[in-house]
Amino acid sequence: MKQLLLLSFLFVTLLASSQSVIQAVNSGSIISASSSVSVGEVVVVPENQTRSSSGIIGILAQTQLEVRQLELSEKITVFPNPTMSSISFQTETNLTDEKISIFNLSGQLISEKHVAADNSLDLSELATGIYLIQFTNKNINSFKIIKH
Repeated sequence: MKQLLLLSFLFVTLLASSQSVIQAVNSGSIISASSSVSVGEVVVVPENQTRSSSGIIGILAQTQLEVRQLELSEKITVFPNPTMSSISFQTETNLTDEKISIFNLSGQLISEKHVAADNSLDLSELATGIYLIQFTNKNINSFKIIKH
């Protein structure tokens, strides 16, 4: 009888502590003006700041990833990133006919192109994804581009 009582007491204790752990994990954190949260984190936005027990539960999401300009070196800037069709290079020197290799994230060579006369690179035939752009000229840094 004592063993049965002891086992039931331990079972109830473990059940209660596991419930509080599950509740703490699934309840999310409460957002205030000074909070910092990560993308994908479950959060609670209180409807009333004095009553933190009520609010809207949601998952923080980021819809647009954008790098407005990327400096490849002190003298070269590439934009826009992400792009729909082409990228442009802003530089003091002309990059016309510079050879460029385009790789996918697996490291496979997708295409080799040359920079156009207006210092741009047409990427319209590429599928949506992330690509590594590498100049044959090793003085220019490689960079990643997001193609929509």
